[in-house]
Amino acid sequence: MITAALQTLFLAQYFYKLMFIGMHTRTALISTIYRKALRLSSAARKESTVGEIVNIMSVDAQRFTDITTHLNMLWSAPLQISLALYFLWQILGPSVLAGLAVMIIIIPVNGFIANKMKTLQIKQMKNKDERVKMMNEILSGIKVLKLYAWEPSFEQQVLKIRNKEVKVMREAAYFGAATSFIWSCAPFLVSLVTFAVYVLVDEKNVLDAKTAFVSLSLFNLLRFPLSMLPMMISNLVQVGVSVKRVNKFMNSEELDPDAVTHNSNEKDPIVIENGSFTWDKEETTLKNINLRIKPKSLVAVVGVVGSGKSSLVSALMGEMEKISGRVNVNGEVAYVPQTAWIQNNTLQDNILFGKTMHRKNYLQVVEACALKQDFDMLPGGDQTEIGEKGINLSGGQKQRVSLARAVYCDADIYYLDDPLSAVDSHVGKHIFDNVIGPKGLLHNKTRVFITHGITHLHEVDLIITLKDGEVSEMGTYQELLDNKGAFAEFLSQHLQEVGKEELEELDEEVKKQLLEVSPEKLSRQLSTASDRSNSISSKHNGGSQKSLDDLIKKSNKAKDKLIEEERAETGGVKLDVYKHYLGAIGPSSSLPLSC
Repeated sequence: MITAALQTLFLAQYFYKLMFIGMHTRTALISTIYRKALRLSSAARKESTVGEIVNIMSVDAQRFTDITTHLNMLWSAPLQISLALYFLWQILGPSVLAGLAVMIIIIPVNGFIANKMKTLQIKQMKNKDERVKMMNEILSGIKVLKLYAWEPSFEQQVLKIRNKEVKVMREAAYFGAATSFIWSCAPFLVSLVTFAVYVLVDEKNVLDAKTAFVSLSLFNLLRFPLSMLPMMISNLVQVGVSVKRVNKFMNSEELDPDAVTHNSNEKDPIVIENGSFTWDKEETTLKNINLRIKPKSLVAVVGVVGSGKSSLVSALMGEMEKISGRVNVNGEVAYVPQTAWIQNNTLQDNILFGKTMHRKNYLQVVEACALKQDFDMLPGGDQTEIGEKGINLSGGQKQRVSLARAVYCDADIYYLDDPLSAVDSHVGKHIFDNVIGPKGLLHNKTRVFITHGITHLHEVDLIITLKDGEVSEMGTYQELLDNKGAFAEFLSQHLQEVGKEELEELDEEVKKQLLEVSPEKLSRQLSTASDRSNSISSKHNGGSQKSLDDLIKKSNKAKDKLIEEERAETGGVKLDVYKHYLGAIGPSSSLPLSC
């Protein structure tokens, strides 16, 4: 009895420690995979889908936890079996070899089943990757699906993948059940064959109570290691597949950390010399890039769609593969992407982004980024909670929040990837004048301003014109107009697509200069445009008379949470849960369970 109590205590501590180690292993593996995902090159991202990465972090990482608990069985099970067979030999003699033969016969059968389960495991993971990828795309675009009533169509696609997955899982379950059945019967078959041979080989061998009960005790020692072997084999097969998947992902190509150097001895904050960059190894995206950007300058990057403007910023951040050349960036960098990234958090937290709250600076940023009216309209002011991916904000609001976050962080260098594309023309003018422009909050910062517009180009220090991935022209606004090259061609093409509101924001001097570039197109646009700038300006400036302090004081008010914390139920499991479970597995399977 004391031995049994000690065994229970030691086994409990043993499994607790191993489960603890397994959880640590899983956590470390997930963290490593997450860091690797952030460092993947553009070519590697195409090979690893979102569904595959999610499954590696969840399913494959869990396999390592599952096997850790019984990992010591790999050496202890053979040891226990060997010791039991040795003592049985002392009692039953060579008859034990008959039982050993039964165990040896079972091993090839189990090996065949293990190979089949490995093949099925690979198929299952591929189906799971495909399903998770599909679900990720559905959830990302759920708004569009709802608006177009596409739910039934996509439901059928998910069910089609799910049915393939269930078919493979069912087949794997059959093989798993066969393995468990064989090894569960193994102790009984070994003892039966051993006793039969012991009695039949020699008439002197008598199976008395002493021999039988001692032998049965030893056979019972075989029961646990033999019952654990199928589980270990199954776990080893699954871990083997997971190891290959994790190893393949971890060996994927990474971004070169030395693609962008940070030499503080360089006098210019941004330098590219003979730079060539690519997103994949098949085609060069940016070629022969040479530029030097002066400190505290405002540089506009223009060009037609697909000319490589956003790629230039990605190259400066080290997100592209550098084929040749040198890139040096000296200073802290802030980036405003074309597609704003919004947290599921309050507006204030999205702007602060972990920084300490300095009220004066915060109010200046909010005012400069034209967020005052938005705070007035929202029920909780800057304490309004934003849903997943900024679902309750418009495109312009998300862009301004993203810009405000970058401005508040007070970096040295700003990469602004078309930040005015999602806002109205009068709001864009307000943001440029108060944030980006020569008199804005960032006037003493180095700014790389990518734009498709022409309204503010005359106010920048330098214009870089890209064409087919190369720097076609570089200079001031007036210099490029006089050259009548790629920049003039860009202006001419832009005037065909420009909206009337944007033309109304142009200065008279700029309109005269553009008339020289493309007189017919600009005259046609101006003849139909109405002078609404005064009314628009008055509407923008006189909308809300509330002060920012009043709007931000809303933070003290109670606000409705979009996402509530989950609450764990307590008490016993209700009968409805069992009914739902039995109904889900079907009447044919639930009848034996209920009995």
